[in-house]
Amino acid sequence: MKKFLCVLLTALMLLPAFAGCSEQNKESSDPASNGPAPTGSDPAAAETEPEETALPDNLPEKKFDGYTFTASAHSEQIGIEEETGEVLNDALFQRDLVVENRFDVRLVTEKFDDYTPALEALKRSVTAGTDDYDCGFIHMVSASSAASAGYFFSLDELGYIDPTKPWWDTDCVDAFTVAGHMKLLCGMLLPNAMLRSSCMVFNKNRFDDHGLEYPYSQVDAGEWTLDALYEITKDTTRDVNGDGEIKETDDFYGLTQWYLDSPYSFYYGAGGTIVTKDADGVPVLNADLERNTAIYEKIYKVVIDNNSNYHTDISTYARSYDVFNEGRALFCEASLSHLKNDGFREMEDDYGVLPIPKYDAGQSQYMSFVNGAVSMLVVPSVCPDPERTGILLEGLASESWRNVYDALFEITAKSKSARDPDSSRMMDLVMANRVFDLGYSHLYSQGWVQFVRDLLASKSTDVASMWAKNEKIMNKMLEKVIEAYEKNNE
Repeated sequence: MKKFLCVLLTALMLLPAFAGCSEQNKESSDPASNGPAPTGSDPAAAETEPEETALPDNLPEKKFDGYTFTASAHSEQIGIEEETGEVLNDALFQRDLVVENRFDVRLVTEKFDDYTPALEALKRSVTAGTDDYDCGFIHMVSASSAASAGYFFSLDELGYIDPTKPWWDTDCVDAFTVAGHMKLLCGMLLPNAMLRSSCMVFNKNRFDDHGLEYPYSQVDAGEWTLDALYEITKDTTRDVNGDGEIKETDDFYGLTQWYLDSPYSFYYGAGGTIVTKDADGVPVLNADLERNTAIYEKIYKVVIDNNSNYHTDISTYARSYDVFNEGRALFCEASLSHLKNDGFREMEDDYGVLPIPKYDAGQSQYMSFVNGAVSMLVVPSVCPDPERTGILLEGLASESWRNVYDALFEITAKSKSARDPDSSRMMDLVMANRVFDLGYSHLYSQGWVQFVRDLLASKSTDVASMWAKNEKIMNKMLEKVIEAYEKNNE
């Protein structure tokens, strides 16, 4: 999705939401170097960027005689029934209309109240040998177990899905290709999943109070790192009301975060991964204990040594964000989806958006963790017409890339502070390199997958013991996953 950077800048020039903003030159950043690139408001660049926006999907112009194309889903949807004035809904309505007219189909979603029934309905259809659904938008972790169990068709065998195109997540393609086949995919077809890209937000007012420079220049120089975050938040958490305790209901923090998100965001943002690929493309457990320990130690310094607010109570998780929304934290780890919530939209203070810090300045890219609650595109293994399915899914994805991305940007930029051109550039970086990990999705219940989260919760630095305890079972579980894929791909 690296081509998003130049495309998004073009979209921003056209967004009505920015019509009232002052005209300012915008720098783009090359995600490979994280340095400034000569794009943005340059007239020559503006003349060439529309060609990029119009990148063809190379699909045949076929008609399917009014065929009803049906998805099983919970949070994502095709076949939006009407325009409502809500920016994302209306963008999706227009996307669907274009695809329906182009291919003479009717798009429909059977929408369920939760993730589980959406998956179970699809599995029942496969077991019965019926073709009730043409595709599904299924919870990542749940979809992973169903994929290895053989419930899904190989997307690479649909014929017209082109995972090299910018409307698909390239890291997702690599992570979820097992035994030569890809059963799960994510990208612009799933706009809510795109918004689950991890990021940092910082309170500009509190930065001003502390005489701190906004970190945008560090990001542009490739120097926005965990060490930089540590230095800014050091000695910042304090007892405001003087009762001798640091409490999230009253006091001020350098960083506030939710423990089911931030450990993964910082770990993957620093280049960590549970599972990688060997020279033959086979998934293997990342056994680099030295590197994993080094990443964890940097995270520990930021979270524990600097007395951040590390909220662990699931029933009150929103409090971690309340601390920031109430102006009582310099930083908050979040995702782009949080920025459309009332707490951020109604903040009295201005805030800015940043990517997740890198491990060090030598890391080539800023990386954004994708939460396991996102939906993934799947196609049931009972697929009577792979050509039709491939054409329609690729058509929906390419049309989403052309006409929905700007709507995503608008709904995350409703806050006055997030409209500034610096935050616009930062959102480019957040979206550009989204991280997927077979280990996180397929082995989620295993202890090593949670090692950062659980060690932080216990304020422990004993990564080696955690690894020794889990290495054997992790390798065994990964072998079973690979074996299941190989068996069900025969």
